[in-house]
Amino acid sequence: MTPDKTRARTAAATTVAAIAQRPALSRAAITATARRIADAEGIGELTLRRVAAELGTGQASLYRHIAHRAELLALLTEDLAVSFPIVEPAPGEPPAEAIAAQWLAMYHFLAAHHWAAKVIAEGHHLATGTRSVLEHGLALLRAAGLSEADALRGYRALWHLLLGHLLNEHPFGHDSQHAGGPGGTSEPAGTEFEWALRRLIAGVGRMDAWHR
Repeated sequence: MTPDKTRARTAAATTVAAIAQRPALSRAAITATARRIADAEGIGELTLRRVAAELGTGQASLYRHIAHRAELLALLTEDLAVSFPIVEPAPGEPPAEAIAAQWLAMYHFLAAHHWAAKVIAEGHHLATGTRSVLEHGLALLRAAGLSEADALRGYRALWHLLLGHLLNEHPFGHDSQHAGGPGGTSEPAGTEFEWALRRLIAGVGRMDAWHR
């Protein structure tokens, strides 16, 4: 066999081996790849062309599984929602502490996926996977003594607080003199959110005492 034929056969074998090692193209593989891109590079870099390149295939191949970028974002939102943390209360844990633990876990989870808060806040992609965290969140609030209606209002208020902190890393009214903690010292991520969270929980817990 001539050297050229040997090189050609080796190259062909390498190509076949590379193709065999690629993950099977599926909606799950597409979603997992999209999440890696969004986490690493931001949601703005998430395109069908980029996902196809990561999967080692052509963009046209993706159309067998998803129709357009909006569907890709919907899949990504659903994938995120089913991954939301569920923190079960410890035995004897006060209801307010159980609520705080759940929402602090949500904060740190979403902060690790910096694109997620914006996608959720825009509200273009509804996710059925949020039902488990909704039911858990409402159960925690009811355990704190809230009525069904007040628990739902409290749940919404907690979401607004969470998304507001994630979307506004530098809240309005801050300047270099008052940045960070007392005296301008730096604080661990989530400290300001926890401060606001605990005060909101305390206020919600006193709702029955309010005049309506």
